[in-house]
Amino acid sequence: MGHTFGRNSLKQYNTLHRDLQIVVDWGIKYCRVDFSLIEGHRPVEKQFEYFKKGREFDGENWKIVNKKQVITYVDGYDKKGKHNYLPSLAVDICAHVPGKPELSWDLTHLTYISSNLIMISEFLHEQGIITHKLTWGANWDRDGDLADHKFYDRPHLEIYTS
Repeated sequence: MGHTFGRNSLKQYNTLHRDLQIVVDWGIKYCRVDFSLIEGHRPVEKQFEYFKKGREFDGENWKIVNKKQVITYVDGYDKKGKHNYLPSLAVDICAHVPGKPELSWDLTHLTYISSNLIMISEFLHEQGIITHKLTWGANWDRDGDLADHKFYDRPHLEIYTS
């Protein structure tokens, strides 16, 4: 415990909403699994590049041609994602397990880290330290059932607005 963020994580950290900053500050200090911040604010041009994955333009619309390659349903222009705001209302993370880089995107590690961050946000919100709770991209409806969603974004945490 007592990890710290590296240079690249700090760059992303500086783009985050203050509530997210506070939660990840507590998370990096108390979570037993080290993690990095991969992406906070995302310019709409980059969002659109992500949107095009798995799609082709048919002259009028973007059509899904390979659902397995689709990583977002948000184009950044007609529909903004929480990453597209500045400060960012979302953050993407990855795990750091010493000597095991293949576990960076491992579901078990992402679940552990994200669960810690969700609990931290609940506690800090209850204490009046932050004004928003978080939700996780593998449990959008916040019901604890990780099997009832059609789209998973396991590295993703965002400010929850009901």
